[in-house]
Amino acid sequence: MFAAIILLFIILFFYWNFIYKRQGLPPGPIPLPFFGNTLTLSRSKCAYLPYKLWADKYGPIYTFWMGECPIVTVTDYSLMNELFVKNGDAFVGRDFLNHLSKLVEVHTGNHGVIQTQGDTWRVMRRFGLLSMRTLGVGKAGMEKQFKEDINEMINKLSNQVLLNNGENINLQLYIDRLIGSTINRVLFGFAFDDNQMDEFNEIKSTFDKASRWQFSFCGRLLVAAPILRHLPFFYQSFVEFSELPLPIYKYLNKQIGNRIEIRNLKNEKKEPRDLLDCYLDQMESDEADEEFNMDNFRALCYDLLLAGQETTGNTLSFLVLYLLLDQRVQSKLQAELDNLVEGNEELIGLSQRPQANYTNAVINEVQRLCNLLPLNLSHKTMFDVEIMDGKYFLKEGTVILPQISCLLYDEKVFPNPHLFIPERFLDDKGQLKRFDSFIPFGLGKRACMGESLARAELFLFTANFFRTFQVLPIDPLNPPNAQKQKAFVVRPDPYNCRLILRK
Repeated sequence: MFAAIILLFIILFFYWNFIYKRQGLPPGPIPLPFFGNTLTLSRSKCAYLPYKLWADKYGPIYTFWMGECPIVTVTDYSLMNELFVKNGDAFVGRDFLNHLSKLVEVHTGNHGVIQTQGDTWRVMRRFGLLSMRTLGVGKAGMEKQFKEDINEMINKLSNQVLLNNGENINLQLYIDRLIGSTINRVLFGFAFDDNQMDEFNEIKSTFDKASRWQFSFCGRLLVAAPILRHLPFFYQSFVEFSELPLPIYKYLNKQIGNRIEIRNLKNEKKEPRDLLDCYLDQMESDEADEEFNMDNFRALCYDLLLAGQETTGNTLSFLVLYLLLDQRVQSKLQAELDNLVEGNEELIGLSQRPQANYTNAVINEVQRLCNLLPLNLSHKTMFDVEIMDGKYFLKEGTVILPQISCLLYDEKVFPNPHLFIPERFLDDKGQLKRFDSFIPFGLGKRACMGESLARAELFLFTANFFRTFQVLPIDPLNPPNAQKQKAFVVRPDPYNCRLILRK
């Protein structure tokens, strides 16, 4: 009798795991009980590969499992556009880290813009977009300040070239500080100077640790099965992850507190100079929504720091690396920049971006090839919805993922996708070519809200840095590799280079 009960339980369990719970969802790899397909993802040396192989096998929409959470995955641009743009309201919800983020809210709360949905997300996103437009982010309003930061970086690097012949320079440190300063200007109105590098380094180190943790073996298993946090080995890892944001929130509280104290002392209204001023003005207005509180602003700042620092900084690190490894492309880029300025000593500006087709093609190809997010941020259905002419029925709360990394490596659109070929973004007349599926900043209502700032940073750095310097490997016979570190936001392996001042 007991054996029969055990056998019945096993049969029912297998039926539930392999058949019942998958009903109505697009097909996909068979999940293991409790862990889903997490072990397959963890074993893969290339973070992108499983999603690509599943797309090849199951088609443009499939379901994989993060623990007991099914994730409907879309890898076709037309279908992404249909779901996330044309029917965006249905898929605008957010599921972040398979509910693990809810377990660490004791420190950060469910605030800001990345993790939230509903009224909080709408109000914070609208405020962020309108305020950045008011401040001139990504346009002439912020261009002058960003060029000042670039010029300071170029001067420091030029001194390094004169002192030690440009040998053995770690450009990633300079890039990280440049991008961090730009974001901090937007948030709090100032760049990081030499006296504030300890604070900046702690912020950068925190983001690096969080990004690596999410793609570590332990992190993957905790995302798949948060209940594991109660076991001794996983508990320590969970605690370390949950406490990572604390130093950044300490920095944010300091900046916010100082500004409020100054405003209270002066008791005067001025034109807002940064996002904090815009937010405080909004909080003090009679029309402020209840979402305008300090918890949401701190989380919004955290989100913008995280998204801007890791994505743009890492993209520029890849850009320098790819051009270091391909001197032909670097020379062709510099020839265009030389023709663009024609001896003018002024820094290249955004007004010259439309004439810099090859420079823009290089930037596009770097964004495509570095493919920063192996696993894109997942959405969630806000109500029951049928997709693909009723073929699939997704219940409210279903997690759905636009897997953009598959688009960027699509062989049908980008032949030899793992090769660095900027010319693929130019037509026969040398004009910039547009691809609908080239969407490194996402699409729909959840697209990156800092896109205009990131595009400006990428162009201004690329144009002015490579106008000034030639980048070479320290040892031409042993150049650095182009491997990517496995992380939530990929980053190249650390490398140093040699700089030569161009005449």
